Amino acid sequence: MLRKGPQDVPNSLVVMLMSFGMLLFATVTSTVLIKPTGGESVLLSFVTSLLGYGFYGSVLMVTGFLNRLGQTISSIMACGSILTVLMVFAYVMLSPFLGARIAALVATLILFWSVPVKGHIIARAINRHWYLGIAISMTIFILQFAIYSAMISQD
Repeated sequence: MLRKGPQDVPNSLVVMLMSFGMLLFATVTSTVLIKPTGGESVLLSFVTSLLGYGFYGSVLMVTGFLNRLGQTISSIMACGSILTVLMVFAYVMLSPFLGARIAALVATLILFWSVPVKGHIIARAINRHWYLGIAISMTIFILQFAIYSAMISQD
């Protein structure tokens, strides 16, 4: 039972909406609790996330697995949201005891862990080795970071 993969996630609107709700919650909490800024930063984080899902969808389309879009995006969205909430929790809970620098390091390591997790999901979705999935996930992570950084520097 614990060996099920993203292909076992039901391809349903309910699962997608639940994953979307988790994404909204994770985006708001991470933006507000870690880097308190205005609402435009929350919107920018959310849009950057949606662009990432668009990139994953493009990978599915190019590889001929567009029929797995709902399951894959739901899985990536939910897993990424859980890791984001864990990152926020670690940062908020560790900051008073270990200082902001060490808490930020732990939070960053959790954020980086999302790359192989999402890489595994996309690799399973396109029936390729997980190395390729991690390469795809790392590329998308870098693209999201570059887009976010470019947009935030314009403010």
